[in-house]
Amino acid sequence: MSLNDELKRHYEAVLQDLETERYQVQSQIAPLQARLKELHNSIQTLTKKINPEANTHSTLPFVRPTLANQKYARLSVRWAILDLLNDTRARTSSEIAEALKAAGIQTKAANFVNNVSAVLSTTMKEEVQQLSNGAWELTENGRKAIAYIRTTPKFKSS
Repeated sequence: MSLNDELKRHYEAVLQDLETERYQVQSQIAPLQARLKELHNSIQTLTKKINPEANTHSTLPFVRPTLANQKYARLSVRWAILDLLNDTRARTSSEIAEALKAAGIQTKAANFVNNVSAVLSTTMKEEVQQLSNGAWELTENGRKAIAYIRTTPKFKSS
């Protein structure tokens, strides 16, 4: 048996193990996703009863931030990233995503880090720059943008 054949056999074994694990994880997630959908629907129904003006067509019901750590609960991802990076050191996409969720950003994304990366690299390409270590920091345009955004009534009320 050649080295390539042996290597291929090992890869096939690893692939089979990974596929088995994926199936097991999917089996565990499916009931949780169903329960999450039930909870989401119940929350939307109750939100509509409490506040008929609430937009029940949005992906998430209106949530009033009640804790101090909900700073970004009513901000866009872009504004939250600008504010976060203005007040802290450069951060990686995953660090930014984690900080945003901890501060109240709501998401239904399966992988919020991917969403944050997309916003950073497309929507915010003039406001942020990526460093050689993968971390993101504000550019001068980004600092000017957040300085202005912080003066707006929408930001102040959030």
